Amino acid sequence: MILTCPECKSRYVVNPTALMPSGRTVRCAKCSHSWFEKRPEEDVEIVPPQEDVAEDTSDSKDHTADKYKSTEQKKEQNAAAKSEENSEDFDFPINTPKKRRRPVPKGSNLPALQNQKYGSSKLGWISLLVFVTLVVSAFLIMQDTLSQSWPASKKLYYAIGLDGIDAVKASTEPKLDPIDERLVIDGLTPRREIINNVSNLVIAGFIENISDEMQTIPDLRVRLLDENRRVVREWSFNPQSDTVKPGEKVDFVTTLPSPPPEARDISIIFTAN
Repeated sequence: MILTCPECKSRYVVNPTALMPSGRTVRCAKCSHSWFEKRPEEDVEIVPPQEDVAEDTSDSKDHTADKYKSTEQKKEQNAAAKSEENSEDFDFPINTPKKRRRPVPKGSNLPALQNQKYGSSKLGWISLLVFVTLVVSAFLIMQDTLSQSWPASKKLYYAIGLDGIDAVKASTEPKLDPIDERLVIDGLTPRREIINNVSNLVIAGFIENISDEMQTIPDLRVRLLDENRRVVREWSFNPQSDTVKPGEKVDFVTTLPSPPPEARDISIIFTAN
């Protein structure tokens, strides 16, 4: 028969004859809880039944029955005495089924992982995206500092289209039209003058602002050309004014002592060209 511990619900397989004739006190081998277990409801035969003997007399049958009853009473008395002596030390072996291990996939030596919640995975991706955004923003904002402290980073900025500090400044400054579309040199009048017994070439003219905004006048460069259009002399000078308003003109004059006799033509351009 099977006994169940009322405390930990452990189950034990015992021989019903151990509880005969009137039950006994038992103890759980797992939690050490003791309780009194009654005898089984159905009678259990302790001594196997006697075989029938042919041609027995009635006296012999009565004698056999009395002998059987006397033997049965002695056995019951001995079992009751033994039950009282060992009631506190009576333990049953545990007979619980073993848990089956979860099968491991073929070719894997890793333990099975529990399924993660979708929310925790989504939060991890968002955190990674924020981290990458901060790193890229710091890389672009601190371009000047990184270029100065780590010169090798200039190659990286150049590779992604940012040429260091100059690239940042160029991106912030407005793009201007070519200077020839904003300023015009005109009215050239070269002449020769004797100053202190020295022949001088005097070149005069004006600069006109043909744009709709105030313009800054760069330096001018003069070139003297021979008959083969080769440069025989050149120099630069600053005009009388540095700026010119829209639609206005600014005069300029420049002098060259002892000009080369082979000069045949004059060319004046802006140094910004």
